[in-house]
Amino acid sequence: MAAPIPNGPYGIAKRGEQSLTLNDSKAPAVVLPPTGQPGEQEWHVESLSNGNVTIKNLRHETYLSFDGVPEINKMLRGSSQATEWQLRQSAEPQTFHVVVPGGPVDGVELAVDLSLLRIFPPMTALRPLEPERLDQAWRFEFHE
Repeated sequence: MAAPIPNGPYGIAKRGEQSLTLNDSKAPAVVLPPTGQPGEQEWHVESLSNGNVTIKNLRHETYLSFDGVPEINKMLRGSSQATEWQLRQSAEPQTFHVVVPGGPVDGVELAVDLSLLRIFPPMTALRPLEPERLDQAWRFEFHE
């Protein structure tokens, strides 16, 4: 089972111009407008033989990940350990839910979404997957 997009560098954005950003190698993954810092908002998506992907920040060479086991509201951050993700096509082209593989945790599947914490910059966290919610999906823009 191949990943739905080719390997390579991507900008990963929410609706509008808010992009997944890593300001430091082990920092929390946040969502910001363009920062102008090369690579902070660019991610290398690599497919694995099982159909999952890893998502690695180009500037800091660390992976989109979380500490310990996946749980609701667990914050996402950079990690030297590669974490596997499943990309699930949403209703729009080039737009995917980024899901923790391996099935439900406590009865729900978990996806990368904005944290419920109302702080700036907005943090990312694992949230229950709601496939019908387009605002939970991410647009993957290939960077030549």
